[in-house]
Amino acid sequence: MAWLLLFAAYAIEPGSASIEPLQEVSLGRAVAQNLDVVVQVDDVEVFARRGSALIAPEIELDGADIDALHVWSIEEVLQRMKETHRLGEQPIVLINGQPTPNTSAYTGFPPDALARVEVLPVEASGVYGAASGQRVINLVLQTRFSSYDARLVGARPIQGGTSSTSGDLRRSSIVGPATQQIGLRLSRDTALRAGERHGYLTGDLAGEADVTVRPHSDTASANFSVTRAVGGWTGSLTMNAQLQDSHGRVRYDGDVVETHRSSDSLTTSAGFSGQVAGWFLQANLNGSAAVNQESGLQDLKSEIQSATLSGGMRRTVFELPAGPLTANLNTNLTMSRTFIDRNEYEFSRGFSSQDLQSTFAIPLSKKGEPALLGGVIGDLAATLGAGMRQNDGARGEELRLGLSWSPYRQVRLNGEWASSNESVPGALKTEPEYYGSPTVVYDFRAAEMVEILPLRGGNPGLRPPQSDRFSLTSSLGPFTSWAVFGNLIYVRAESSDGIGGLPGLSEDIEAAFPDRIRRDSNGRLISIDYRPLNLSSSKSESVNTSLNFNLPRPVGVSGQDSTVLRVALNHSFHLSNIVRLRAGLPELDRLEGDGGGLSRQSAQLMIDARRGRWGMNASIQWQDEYRTRQVSGRDGLGDLLIAPFTTIDLKFSLQLASSGPRGDESGISQRRGGGRLQINFDIVNLFDNRRTAYLGDGTAAPGYGRDVQDPLGRTVRLTLQRRF
Repeated sequence: MAWLLLFAAYAIEPGSASIEPLQEVSLGRAVAQNLDVVVQVDDVEVFARRGSALIAPEIELDGADIDALHVWSIEEVLQRMKETHRLGEQPIVLINGQPTPNTSAYTGFPPDALARVEVLPVEASGVYGAASGQRVINLVLQTRFSSYDARLVGARPIQGGTSSTSGDLRRSSIVGPATQQIGLRLSRDTALRAGERHGYLTGDLAGEADVTVRPHSDTASANFSVTRAVGGWTGSLTMNAQLQDSHGRVRYDGDVVETHRSSDSLTTSAGFSGQVAGWFLQANLNGSAAVNQESGLQDLKSEIQSATLSGGMRRTVFELPAGPLTANLNTNLTMSRTFIDRNEYEFSRGFSSQDLQSTFAIPLSKKGEPALLGGVIGDLAATLGAGMRQNDGARGEELRLGLSWSPYRQVRLNGEWASSNESVPGALKTEPEYYGSPTVVYDFRAAEMVEILPLRGGNPGLRPPQSDRFSLTSSLGPFTSWAVFGNLIYVRAESSDGIGGLPGLSEDIEAAFPDRIRRDSNGRLISIDYRPLNLSSSKSESVNTSLNFNLPRPVGVSGQDSTVLRVALNHSFHLSNIVRLRAGLPELDRLEGDGGGLSRQSAQLMIDARRGRWGMNASIQWQDEYRTRQVSGRDGLGDLLIAPFTTIDLKFSLQLASSGPRGDESGISQRRGGGRLQINFDIVNLFDNRRTAYLGDGTAAPGYGRDVQDPLGRTVRLTLQRRF
């Protein structure tokens, strides 16, 4: 089935359609116009909204809303949007309404380089060829922008013992489609030692007080990006370099060992996009090289080299009565090789993958067309997608079906089903093995909390997983002047050979995977192998809800004169989560406490506010209690029960008065940032809450102290940033 759709995408005759879409924002759909036909009208003015996508947005942030986030870069704006609106990990990002081959060319810019941010409805994923479950965000840039920015950040927990400092310098420029950005960042995190936290897991071992709970780390990074327009084409080039060095002292096999890790990396990306023969084309070549070294626990040196060529094509194929049928074709070719020298033993690993995807967005009905029943059923559109993957000899296919229905302008219903044989990301196979930072787990055998060294890295033996996913999404709003908007999302997923990590330690998990659990001669737990593995099967169901609203703002009031208040409330409820780790083993019900346990529900409240020069951002996160069973399948007196947990993070911002917005020598305005000094004061974990736990018999869990699970606790951060 998949190859038929791919063949159809290739077989489309470039000359068969000369119709290009024009945006109709009010209806949220594309209206077609034949540009080869000259139409003359009198006394008509045509207005088009710059940077609009093919589909009208569900949610939009203007300049005042963006400023109320009080962040440093566009990358942080995207992160806040993903958290606020539950958009998933990797949404597709459009720039000025068009896909871009290289999003990183823009994400380092200041947030006030944005004119607005748009979150598109779920049906936009089919129009832009997104993968299953992916959303689409449109970033509309200022037409002219110029700035020199600097930032200093210092953070320290109230209990002391460690600190973090960083400094950033940035030069940014936008003149129409031409952009340029240069950035430099230096940071240092000092070590936090076990002796600096009362009750941390220290014993009689010599030097244990100097064991590092958090290692000392120094990082330096630099980035450069430039985009230029040549004719109807846009090209981009980005370069990122990073040097990182860390030192620590860890317990290992009855001794305290000095560790040292360093990582040097360079990434370069070049791409282009433009129109040819009715197609919108984009392509990008990404190359990266990294050198990692480790000493202490093991003598390891690894060199990782990779190259990825990605491309995409999109066009309106032909016009249906309900609107244009849009086709997308995307491909991705990846090659990587890792050279490893471990304890003077040298070997290498290679990885390659090829991915080809096609998507068709098919309008079936539209409002106001009685002949198509549009006046009865409203807007109706289907998405049909298929793909093929080749991964180191393993081959897979993907098929996606979607249906979007909007009976009224403020009501949207979307359903999607996808079945695929996934490819395995190269890093999960080729990443060298290494010991991560010390972490604390509960050892049921010893009935105590234990600090261990987790083994991380890749697993060359991973098999491609097969998965099925079904989702239903209902969106309502925005309503009233408060722009009330709500989402209800149901997701059901099943997989075989799915890739995951070892679940929480319990007695039967240790019995099933004895090779991944390491104890010393006295039976004390010292390490757990958390490298990825294939899970025999997994099934999960969840319902996610969200509610957003904004304080109404008077018409014509904007910028510093406006009062901004945006509120987002999200809630997640897990209906089921069943995992079978290996064929022949019983299923684990994570919600009942098997295999580490899982909280059934969680909630988050996020508030962004600004009035004049003052601003506030708040995040309140709550997680329900959950149980981790000592032995799967039954509750016991030795089970570990984690109590409900709530944290509150606050940020206060103040912009000191200046003489007002200035311009550079070319007359380019510095826009909303002006020349003001902005001061941010953050409090992470305002009430210094720590996770608490007790056993199935009601007694306190041994060793589950407040400084064991969270040695940092309440942390304060001061940020000074200024535009020059």
